[in-house]
Amino acid sequence: MSQNIGDYLKEQLKEKHISMRELSKQTNINVSTISRIINHKRKPTNQHLVEISKALDVPFDELLQRTGLPVKTSENHTNDIQASIVMIDQFLEQSDDHYDSFSMEKLKKQLDCYEKDAETEEGRRLILDTFHQKKEDAGARGAYMKKLSTFFHRICHKKGTRKELILMGAALIYFISTADVIPDYLFPVGYLDDAVAVQVVMNALANKT
Repeated sequence: MSQNIGDYLKEQLKEKHISMRELSKQTNINVSTISRIINHKRKPTNQHLVEISKALDVPFDELLQRTGLPVKTSENHTNDIQASIVMIDQFLEQSDDHYDSFSMEKLKKQLDCYEKDAETEEGRRLILDTFHQKKEDAGARGAYMKKLSTFFHRICHKKGTRKELILMGAALIYFISTADVIPDYLFPVGYLDDAVAVQVVMNALANKT
């Protein structure tokens, strides 16, 4: 049987020579809350798991499984996009509010709309004027944010074919827009669909003719 979340965190802290107080500083989670989680006196919230995942550099879904929540798996979930979709759907199902299920069809339809916007001068101006502020507000890190920053740089300097710039522009507008398939305020999956959108665009860039 796999370790529960408390024992797993205790082991991770020991292996990485990080104290509970240091973890508290890195995550902005009260040290007493961390202690209670580790000592099986309370369950972590989704926000706790996201912050701990970043601080300890461990997969979020690994932490999620340790809490005892049923994480859906399938033999077909063999890549990051599919794994992200599974995670998004799980959170939507557990949400107190009603949200429609997430699907690639919905995301691609939204990206198609943003491709049209990205072709316009208004779309380009939106990207140039608002990307940095949205990036700062999101406080997001990781590979997908680096890709978005690369897209932004290429848009600024018009480095790419017309089709490439349109695809990258669509991903940037998707990130900037508050009208995503998954609302940004739905923590912690509000930006996970942005990461999926980036991967979809990366695949399109790799496969374009």
